[in-house]
Amino acid sequence: MIDRIIDYALKHRLLTILLVVLVSILGIIVYLQMPKDIYPDLNAPLVKIITENPGMAAEDVERLISFPLESLLNGAPHVTRVRSESTTGDSVVTVEFEWGMDIYLARQIVSSKLELITGRLPLGTTQPILGPVSSRMGEIFEFAVVGEETSPIELRSVADWTIRYRLQGVRGVSFVINLGGFVKQFQVYIKPEMLKNYDITINEVKEALENSNRNFSGGIILKGSQEVLIKGMGRIETIEHIKNTVITSRNNVPVYVKDVAEVKIGGKFRRDAASHNAKEAVYVTVEKQYGGDTLAAIRNIKNALTQIAKDLPENINIKPFYDQSILILKSLKHVEVSIFEGAILIILVMVFFMWNLRSSFIASLTIPFSILIALVLMDIFGIGLTVMAIGGLAIGIGKVANGSIIMVENIFRVLKEKKGQASTLELTSEAARDVGKHLFSANLIIILVFLPLLTLKGIEGAMFRPTAFAVAAALFGSLILNLTLKPVLCSVFLKEKHLKDRKNPVIEFLTKKYRSILTKSLDHKKFIIAVFVILIIGAGISYTFLGKEFVPPLDEGAIMASTVMLPETSLEESIKMGTRIEKIFLSFPEVISVSRTTGTAEASAMTFLISSILSLRVCKS
Repeated sequence: MIDRIIDYALKHRLLTILLVVLVSILGIIVYLQMPKDIYPDLNAPLVKIITENPGMAAEDVERLISFPLESLLNGAPHVTRVRSESTTGDSVVTVEFEWGMDIYLARQIVSSKLELITGRLPLGTTQPILGPVSSRMGEIFEFAVVGEETSPIELRSVADWTIRYRLQGVRGVSFVINLGGFVKQFQVYIKPEMLKNYDITINEVKEALENSNRNFSGGIILKGSQEVLIKGMGRIETIEHIKNTVITSRNNVPVYVKDVAEVKIGGKFRRDAASHNAKEAVYVTVEKQYGGDTLAAIRNIKNALTQIAKDLPENINIKPFYDQSILILKSLKHVEVSIFEGAILIILVMVFFMWNLRSSFIASLTIPFSILIALVLMDIFGIGLTVMAIGGLAIGIGKVANGSIIMVENIFRVLKEKKGQASTLELTSEAARDVGKHLFSANLIIILVFLPLLTLKGIEGAMFRPTAFAVAAALFGSLILNLTLKPVLCSVFLKEKHLKDRKNPVIEFLTKKYRSILTKSLDHKKFIIAVFVILIIGAGISYTFLGKEFVPPLDEGAIMASTVMLPETSLEESIKMGTRIEKIFLSFPEVISVSRTTGTAEASAMTFLISSILSLRVCKS
């Protein structure tokens, strides 16, 4: 079969070259469109259940809300672990499913379970809701909404009603979390003495406000050939609407809300706060969709924020301080530069050892073409472009070059030794068939070495499968190229006039040195064996002292610092302490900005104590 492939490629040389060019162009297109990230998603499918009961103590939340939900979900199918976090008024239950479980099926299982317990939760508990379809690595972009001489109420209103609603419609965005500021409220302060004077209860005031705050339909009037909809406008929009709401009447005189209460605009009682550079701000976190393209999502977010910024009041600004795309692009660039440097080094080695520019050039073409073929295969099998995958391609560079050197060198040797005995095409076919089977078996053995990594499950599989697949794909691409493209190029570019017998000073020098070392080694066999045994034992002992970690640390140019205080510490005291810490961080010249969050965001799966993110300058020496 291998001989047939070689003969077919040589018989249809133009078709072979065109197919390689087309696949290479496809590889370039795939590279530009592939989702890129630092690491593969290392999270099992997670579903978060968020339940609120404002004012309930943390112990009661744990006992009456979190524990019943945990008990119910522990028996759900495909669930591996259930855990919870309970704070004052908030419960967050996290359900972890088996690896490979479809996230939407997992959410359906949780939803069906929640229907069984909703009616048994304590009075005042909100309907449990599912968190966004995201993961722990889904927080891709964070920014602060700040404004000079702007109240926290206005900042939060802009973040809630302008920024969040427009960002949630951006392609690739799963959820937007706002934390800090004050949620705007129309607040009615009842005057007890006036209630007594008019003989009105608080419940009557409440019902009057609830019933008046709505629009209603009054039916349809036919007017000629047209229908006119009658609409009653009653929804509250201003303070005056509330003040002029009628509660009841006394002696045929209406009693208004303004007669028994004072109406003001104020902030909702909050359990969270945020600041940017020690000034009040709204902290916004954007989460990407589960399994989405991080770079594309961030690009869409930035474009949307550019448009949103034009519609904001002049005194309100958006200050980004965390952008995951910077780290992704920087890390990928470093790995890609390393691949390029490795390829250049391999090509130089080829030139020195083959001592023929044409044959070296033909052999070196395997490197870029095999990488492009590997990219196409990765895209077909859904392997994203991560540091691990590119690392696999870097590993494969040296391996793919071996086969091409053997193939080209053997064709060059046969063409030179049998020059004139047959046509170039026939000699090329003979030389390629001589080593074709051996190259196939050698590449197949190396590919089989990496196959066990493709069977790994869980977090190990998610981490190392892309590496193993990238290496195997690159080797497969090089095998195809060595059996097809290399013989074709040799038959075209290695003519008789290019087959001059030149001495290779590099090979001659190294051969002479090697013979000398080999002779001495054979004369001292026991000593050489003893040295290698000692080295192996020493390596085994050294291995036990090596530091071990799952992934190497990454420098994102930012530091997250968390401060833990006693549970009974008030929000005001936490804010005061957080502000002091911010000012200390800002006193360092390397710090560009500091953003702080305290407490828990509304309807969020995050429970913060005091967390600060420091953006640092990158210092180059």
